[in-house]
Formats: sequence, C-alpha cells, structure tokens
Amino acid sequence: MELSGVLNINKSEGMTSHDVVDVVRRFLKIRRVGHTGTLDPRATGVLPVCVGRATRIAQFLTQADKEYLITMRLGITTDTLDADGKVLSQTDDISVDPVKLREILNGFVGEIQQVPPLFSAKKHRGERLYRLARRGETVKREPVTVKIYDLTFLSIDLPFIRIRVSCSKGTYARALCDDIGRELGCGAHLFALTRTRSGRFLVEEAIILDQLRKVVEEGRILEVLIPVGEALDHLPAVRVHPESSRSVVQGSGTVAASLISFPSGVEKGDLVRVLGYRRRLLSLAEATVAGREFAGTDPRRVVLKPVRVLAGQ
Repeated sequence: MELSGVLNINKSEGMTSHDVVDVVRRFLKIRRVGHTGTLDPRATGVLPVCVGRATRIAQFLTQADKEYLITMRLGITTDTLDADGKVLSQTDDISVDPVKLREILNGFVGEIQQVPPLFSAKKHRGERLYRLARRGETVKREPVTVKIYDLTFLSIDLPFIRIRVSCSKGTYARALCDDIGRELGCGAHLFALTRTRSGRFLVEEAIILDQLRKVVEEGRILEVLIPVGEALDHLPAVRVHPESSRSVVQGSGTVAASLISFPSGVEKGDLVRVLGYRRRLLSLAEATVAGREFAGTDPRRVVLKPVRVLAGQ
C-alpha cells in the first residue's frame, strides 16, 4: 500500500524547498511528494511535505496561518530585500528608540498592503517574478492584502533587530522588513528567517532530514507520517448525519438539514472539513452561510459547496 500523509520537516539553511522534496522522494522511494509553501534557501524551519495521495491537500495546507522569527539588518537595503541581494543603499547612521520602534511595529498589526518582492515566486502573466528579475525586467506589481495578527519585538543588538510575527498566508517577510526599515528611516533587509509554525505544524515537532533517513531505515516511517485528517485539523469541522455521507463523497452540495453541527465561528466562504460517521473525514467544502446564521437557515438550503472529496485518504 502506498504511503500517504504529511511530514513536518525542519528545513536546513542552504536548501531550496524543492531540494527537500527530492531528498524525501529518494528516502521513501516514492514520486508523489510535494511541499506546501516555499521557504527561501537561507530560511529554516517548518516545511510540511505531502506524500502519496496526501499531495491532493497540499494547496489547502498553504492557506494556513504562519509564524516566523525574523532577524532584520538595519542600515542596508537590497534589490532582493534579503541578505543575498545587491546592495542598493547603505548607512551607518542608525539609532533606534525602543519606544518608537514598538509604535512602528504596532502600526503593522492588522490588515496591511504589501507589494510582492520583485524576486519572488508570484506570477506575472504566467511567469514567475524572479525569472523576470533575473533578466533585468521590472514590472508593476499590485499590492496584496495580508493580515498581521501579532508582531512582537524580541531583542535589539544594532544593526540587528529580532521580531516574532504571526500572519496570514501570502505575507512576505522580506517586504515587511523593507517596510519597517523605511518607517525607521534607515532602511533594512531580511537577514535571517525561521518559520516556527505553519497551521498546526510546529518547529518543535519537526524533524530534520537526517532524522527522517534514520526513521526510514528503521522502518518507523508511520511514526512521523501525519494522516491527512490530522494535517487539516486547523480547519473548522462540520459534521453530517451518517446517512448523508454518500452524497458528500459523491461531490454533492450539502443542505442544512443534513448537518449535525456547524461551528458558530465559521464565516461565509470559509473552507471547512466535512466529517461523517465516527468523525471520518469525507471532504473539504466551502461554507455558503456564516455559522451565526445557520440556526435560522432554510433546511433545504445548500450550506456546503464541495471543494475536494477526501474519503479514502
């Protein structure tokens, strides 16, 4: 039987995310392997890797909130917004008032607009921005809305500042450092980055590739391979009556009368897990109503729109 599940890998510095995927393929001797969100080569930390049929959920894991430990280098800006780039400006005139710094950091909490870095994997007319950048091409990049849930000052040792950031998917740590540097008036770039959390995956529970190799050699891979249902447990769960399970796995929309429970915190458009008998994961679906409105919903109304059937994972 083919292995299926998610590995919580602690990526080492110097490796690309694709390098990690290639190593996992070699260790497990399986082709169906994919990561769930690129980490730059200099970055370390949590990189969930989907194996086997679990690759079908990779796109949904990328939507999870993230947490990072960031080291900023003040006084230098670069074209890539990190330490690998070409220096664009440099100053030794750096002074930071801790009170002012905290005020600036607090100003970034909440919904903010970010311009995607030119050296990034975001696409412009079907082509990755970093490919355009390497050819010397510059294109206009539209700002994107992201959310910073928490931004905590940790330490300062000029020219370096360390912060912890909890944020939504799609947040660019490099762009955040560049923006903070502009507010400070001295410029800055991302010097070091560790992703400490991605959804339910924590760096404290992640394994490095050398540990994975040992686990595989000892035949203990199932001890670290996280089942699909657990990997998705950052998503709210909706339960359906057992007799409705068949229609769910056939990809039909689910009406209100078919549900046993619908969390009040769910908003219209949210992605949810659909659980059947004995809380078996049946599918992922999009809520068409908010949880707070569910009690007054017409029982015949379709409240869940199918997104991906997962029964049998």
